[in-house]
Amino acid sequence: MEKLLKNQAFILCIILVAGIISGCGGTGEKGAESGVKLVWFTEQMDDVQYERWMKYVVSPFNEQHPGVTVEISASADYEQVLRIQLSSGAGPDICNLGGPSLTSEYVKGDKLLDITDYVNNSGLDKRIFRWALDSCRINGKLYSLPNSYEALLLWYNEDLFARNNWKPPVTYDDFTALSNAIQAKGIIPIAFGTSNFKAINEQFVSVAFADYAGRENVKKALNNELKWTEPVFLGSITVLNDMWQKGWINDKKSHAISSDEAYSLFYMEQAAMAMTGTWALDTFGNQITDFKYNAVPFPSLRDGVEPTIPFGAGGVVSINAATKNPDECFSFIKFIFDNTANQAKAVGEGAQPLPVDADESLYPSAMREVDKRILNMLEVTQGNLQQAGHVMWTYWPAETRQYMMDNIENVYLGRLTPADYLARSQEIFAKEYAEGKVIPVN
Repeated sequence: MEKLLKNQAFILCIILVAGIISGCGGTGEKGAESGVKLVWFTEQMDDVQYERWMKYVVSPFNEQHPGVTVEISASADYEQVLRIQLSSGAGPDICNLGGPSLTSEYVKGDKLLDITDYVNNSGLDKRIFRWALDSCRINGKLYSLPNSYEALLLWYNEDLFARNNWKPPVTYDDFTALSNAIQAKGIIPIAFGTSNFKAINEQFVSVAFADYAGRENVKKALNNELKWTEPVFLGSITVLNDMWQKGWINDKKSHAISSDEAYSLFYMEQAAMAMTGTWALDTFGNQITDFKYNAVPFPSLRDGVEPTIPFGAGGVVSINAATKNPDECFSFIKFIFDNTANQAKAVGEGAQPLPVDADESLYPSAMREVDKRILNMLEVTQGNLQQAGHVMWTYWPAETRQYMMDNIENVYLGRLTPADYLARSQEIFAKEYAEGKVIPVN
């Protein structure tokens, strides 16, 4: 999830935000024909993403379910808008959220429907990957389902690497030598920009914890068995800060340029690598035509820690507790998971995969080979979670996550020490853990 900015450029507002209040199916509003109209509220998307959702999900559902009409509503500030709408007892029938950890505040306010029985009775509890389903449990109950899964990777220009005899790094020594060699050519090692959306910073923090502290230590911290102030986490943030200070992360300008501008540096071969998630398959596939590219796990940042892929649910879908049409809402959510042939076509065009076993034979023949390789890496990782790290938008509680991603730039700019950054993070985390806002991590 860049969370909220995975789908770049145009903001689509199919239904005005003001209409979301009356758009909640709880008003008994009729569809285009007689029947129930459901409003599905989600993050911003451009025309291509919108048309894909309509073609492969919404329109087929509407055609196969006479009397029920799903309409998409989208906004750039959808989480803020959703918070306001749900707090007033209104809002859409179905809503997407940026990750499982974001549901806890709504659950405490009784704003999301408990869908545990729906999930168990439908058999989705047997189909959705166990780790992904468990990441959505709050006090043993399900108030959301993961609508995709994704990972953070280090993307690189294969042609540029071949011309310079560079190899993708595996160890921190490899990474140091490579980054210095790239800089010696007047090229930026890693394209990365956050000026348009500071939440993107959580990606590098996730990488630092995964590849320096390691999976088991992060898991212990999230389960309140280690404090975030422990030396292993201080080392993580210190190494991340060192990487930034050396100019490896967008020449010490990541805070001053947007994600689109950073991507452009990668497209124009002014940056040799880019650090982002598997959602970039769609963007890179459409934008990069002049060179071959690939992706690998970010290298280990400490001896004894294997390269780990930060991994998690890309987002979740929930049902408004105020809807008067919960059966129809869940029928639509189940359709997303049952609609396998169309989902495979959507993935072949750049959509994120659902957290279920995929039949690769259903992928379109024209699907890019690099997409197949990277999706296979994703599949292999989910099957061996010891290779997987943790992404903040799936596992971190909301306030801790917000503080960490908002303030890592203050570390880079010398306004905050790594120790102070982690001390405050620990204070916030301890409060949220005591309030039951942290999901158990297995």
